[in-house]
Amino acid sequence: AVVSTQSTGGSAEAMRAVLPSLHKTVDKLTPLVDADAMAFSNYLAAQRLPQQSADEVERREEALEEAVLTIVHVPLKIMEVAGECWEALDKLVTSHNTSLKADLQVAVRCLETGIWSAYKSVTFNLGDIKSEEVRTELSTKAKVLLDKSEGIAARLLSALDG
Repeated sequence: AVVSTQSTGGSAEAMRAVLPSLHKTVDKLTPLVDADAMAFSNYLAAQRLPQQSADEVERREEALEEAVLTIVHVPLKIMEVAGECWEALDKLVTSHNTSLKADLQVAVRCLETGIWSAYKSVTFNLGDIKSEEVRTELSTKAKVLLDKSEGIAARLLSALDG
């Protein structure tokens, strides 16, 4: 750890101000991890549905489509919720003391990577969605969230390096 003689007054106040919002965001993200696992379980269950009759094939296809939509919507929601952390990190970056620089750089990279990972999950599964319109809508929304995340991360990292 880097030791600084700079006062921590402003950064300590900023930390106290943003911690409640970060905790709330974590509380929103935690059930999404469970939802992601459940979505995959539902997809596997749908794959095992019988296909002996036309009705069974149709029910299976509908169940698979519903499961894939959930598999895509969950990481998309993770991107949205995780993106709520950028404001808090921005406040910390603008008020940090030098002893927090490396920690904040790691925090920015971790958040950026988490959002990127959710984006990759979305894009990987989009091909299994039948509707081109729905695929395009979800792809566009995910790309907007990713671009915003990458832009904020770059700005914050630049501020920390400056």
